[in-house]
Amino acid sequence: MSTFVPQPHVHAPSVFARRPFLSGVAVGVATLVPHAFLSPQASLAFAAVVIALIAGIYFGFAVVNGSARDQFVEFNVTGLFTLAGLFGLLRWPILLPLAYFAHALWDLAHHNRSRLSLVAIPQWYVPWCVVIDVIVGIGLLLIWRHHGLL
Repeated sequence: MSTFVPQPHVHAPSVFARRPFLSGVAVGVATLVPHAFLSPQASLAFAAVVIALIAGIYFGFAVVNGSARDQFVEFNVTGLFTLAGLFGLLRWPILLPLAYFAHALWDLAHHNRSRLSLVAIPQWYVPWCVVIDVIVGIGLLLIWRHHGLL
């Protein structure tokens, strides 16, 4: 009688991992497209939700790969980005594009060469997310200025 021994499932690298810059541009542009069709208030709300979602991904990395300290840091930083999104939605729209630029800096802080003690993330994720954050931040500034939000 033979016993079945499950083999580890090996995933091929995703398109994001293989082409972080190119796929980051595609995701950044795709994230901006809805803003062209949403009302100004809905556009603000969408940008606020997306910045909270983006920031929360690092908390997910900390839950999977990190220590209790990493989880504490990432949970609280996620909270700060979520508050920036909320205040941008309710009071100061300029906070939203600024939050995207700040998140690009947070991405760079996770780069291994920065020598900061932060949760480990896949190497491809830093350039991928930086590209998205910068494209969305610039795009929101341009779109919202055109629509009179800023």
